[in-house]
Amino acid sequence: MDDLLVGHWSSLPFSYGVMEASELAFLGDERGWSTWFNAEALCVTRFRWRCPEPGVLELHAQWMVQGTLSQETGPPAFSSMEPAERLDEVTRHHYGTGPAVPMPGAEALIAVSFEEPVEFCHQYARGSTQIRPEEDPTHLVLPYQ
Repeated sequence: MDDLLVGHWSSLPFSYGVMEASELAFLGDERGWSTWFNAEALCVTRFRWRCPEPGVLELHAQWMVQGTLSQETGPPAFSSMEPAERLDEVTRHHYGTGPAVPMPGAEALIAVSFEEPVEFCHQYARGSTQIRPEEDPTHLVLPYQ
């Protein structure tokens, strides 16, 4: 496991001019989730993660929940959702971490950069390194065990 990945990551600083954004969350026990959202929709994928070798992230998607994005202020949340869908898909992603400039003239941020997009984005800015399972928008529908 790469401890540098543990925490919250957001594509928002790198998503200027686009109509959607993504977030990644990596718990220290190799569980996590991704969110993809736009002005109306929200999709959350629950996964297990590991780093089988340096610079390689393996995601094992287990559940997906789609629905309507709440218009309330705060982190992405559902206003309505469809039933959870079971998944069994493993993907591998080459990545690097370090400073990245989100737009010309901006200050560099600590980011994770992927060769191929994860949830439609190549770069995510570091958020909080302290993250809890209750921050997952699906935690009431799919309780962590």
